Amino acid sequence: MKNHTEYLVDDLNLENRPGIADKTKFSKFMCDTVDFKNYKRLLDVGCGSGVVGIYALVNQISFVYFNDIQRSAMELSKINISKNSILEDKYQFIEGSFNSIDLSKYLVDIIIFNPPQLPTGLVNIESFSEESEKKFRDGGDNGRKIISDFFLWLSKQPIDGISIYLCLSSVLKIDPLLKEIKQKYGLSATKEKSKTVVLREIFYPSIKKMSQQELSDREVKLIDDKYYKNLYVVKFKK
Repeated sequence: MKNHTEYLVDDLNLENRPGIADKTKFSKFMCDTVDFKNYKRLLDVGCGSGVVGIYALVNQISFVYFNDIQRSAMELSKINISKNSILEDKYQFIEGSFNSIDLSKYLVDIIIFNPPQLPTGLVNIESFSEESEKKFRDGGDNGRKIISDFFLWLSKQPIDGISIYLCLSSVLKIDPLLKEIKQKYGLSATKEKSKTVVLREIFYPSIKKMSQQELSDREVKLIDDKYYKNLYVVKFKK
């Protein structure tokens, strides 16, 4: 866990566009948790508008690979890198799906990913109007599809010595998920930090139908007529 650095995520000069993730609860919590000074070369998977990678660069990491499957996100990241006066020898872009990346070709010691994890079994993805936003939110029926794909990809990569950080919602049932990742892929998981946040109201119709046990499993609590969940920044190591 880190101390606050000189630059905070809210200090970043970022341009925003509809449907592309920017300073979300997930990205801000990731920036507030990871001490990037302990690392040298970051792979920012699903970088969106470039928030985490740019934050890492202004807080003394040496190099960042920005990756996203959406060209519009890559273009926005380029704009935001320029707006924050990042030197060209400090970054590289890798456009495409993360599972097309061969890590043996890149020197990285840290990977960051805020995965799409909206459970479409609980929330209708069509409630979001922007196609690009649907893509960065859609986690499949139980919210774990992209996460599973990510760890399957990692299992085929040389990840010895690499720290992997994900920000995960308790709605996914965190402890069983971490146990499954350990059993399938042999990766140990450490909950670096947790934070309680308001649950989006689009979840309420499904949440109100759940039993107390189901709510407990998802760490969802009702306080003063509002539902809350927990966010976790989890560190994985081989």
